Amino acid sequence: MFRLILHGGAGTWRKDDERVKGALEAIEEALEKGLEILDGGGSAGEAVVKSIEIMEDSGYFNAGSGSALNIEGVREMDAAYGDSRGNIGAVASVRYPKNPVALARYVAIETDHLLLAGEGADSIAARIDLEKIGDPSKNIVFRYNELIEGYKGLKRFPRNIKVANYLYGDTVGAIALDKNRELAVAVSTGGIWLKLPGRVGDTPIFGGGFYISRDYAVCATGIGEVIMRGLISYRAYLEYEETGDVYRSLMVAIDHAGKIMPESTGLIALDINGSLAYRFNTKHMMVAYYDGNRKVSILDSNI
Repeated sequence: MFRLILHGGAGTWRKDDERVKGALEAIEEALEKGLEILDGGGSAGEAVVKSIEIMEDSGYFNAGSGSALNIEGVREMDAAYGDSRGNIGAVASVRYPKNPVALARYVAIETDHLLLAGEGADSIAARIDLEKIGDPSKNIVFRYNELIEGYKGLKRFPRNIKVANYLYGDTVGAIALDKNRELAVAVSTGGIWLKLPGRVGDTPIFGGGFYISRDYAVCATGIGEVIMRGLISYRAYLEYEETGDVYRSLMVAIDHAGKIMPESTGLIALDINGSLAYRFNTKHMMVAYYDGNRKVSILDSNI
């Protein structure tokens, strides 16, 4: 038995945008490659990292090559990795690696630390010969220029929540269960558009953007400040521990997030028994999964 569930962000996706088709194709490819690893006896950790790398490289998601730019026009990326063996690692505000998720897994497996940030994390990425990310694409630069135009000459910084609600897409996440009944979770993001330099979202925060135990894994997407305030992933885990119900764990956590801010959060989860679920309170959420019977890739909607 093996399972895999991915998300491509919760927020507002404009369905008439040609990028939606590209994103769906990318998440389908990520699902297929992850399943190839699991079907071949590979580990859950290998599967989630590979799946995330494909989405980071695609340029269609706010992660890796497609990452949002901060107020200074620079990419500062966050990522995290965890598995049911107890390995947990994350990176924040990194600018160097093409695949921040690979660096997060390195921190989890090869160091005694849980979180590395900024220049220190970037120096590790260079030292272990991770590929360096290239310049932002023309589409990313165009979007940045379009957004920043309205703030030129102003003395105050933009309110990022309003910017986030305007744009679609968000963090990418993956959770896998392998044939050895081991779980792994991985997440990656470029954060909120026009964020202040050094801003860190929920993605690398254990209990905020992700959580994993021996028998349950969950990860979040949406407005990071909401997810951190509510410790949304940890809240989902606590409900699962009490009820053993994966879907209910997400329902309770999303309801709590909604009390902090409506239309703010999406979650995916998977347990050691192979039960998986997703839930969101935003307008849209892109997900792909294999539940043992079927493979599904969808831009789901609450509209």
